[in-house]
Amino acid sequence: MNAADRLKHFLDGIDAYIAAKNVVPTAFKPDFIIPETLSIEDMENLKQDECFNYAYQLYQFADHVSREKAHCENVVRWCGNALQSIICEELNGGVWDQYAKHETKVATILRNDDLAAKINEWKLTAEGRLENIKSREYNVRRKADILIEKGKRK
Repeated sequence: MNAADRLKHFLDGIDAYIAAKNVVPTAFKPDFIIPETLSIEDMENLKQDECFNYAYQLYQFADHVSREKAHCENVVRWCGNALQSIICEELNGGVWDQYAKHETKVATILRNDDLAAKINEWKLTAEGRLENIKSREYNVRRKADILIEKGKRK
């Protein structure tokens, strides 16, 4: 099994576990965007039920974002572990200058080993995606909390 298949098998196993335990969050729906993009004027005109309904949609959206975040974290962990295995094997089996820095050795391995370079690319991509969604879940949940509080005051 090549690295891409092993990563897919790992992620599929996680998804199968989540599905078997019935903890799969709601799939993304375009309706999730409506409450998130409400203007101040639109929010002022909401009825109590609308506040609660929109908050519910935002919580569902936050669950979706949370799942995407977890997916990226899983890819980063798998890639980090795979890279450590490759690097360890290369360091133990290769002839290295004993005075070379560890970072230099790792960079050389990543440059010369196609598999390690590909896994490192996957890791960097997942880390980049993770940076973009890291605080997203919190922000969406805060918006839902605000709508709940607003609904309570109506």
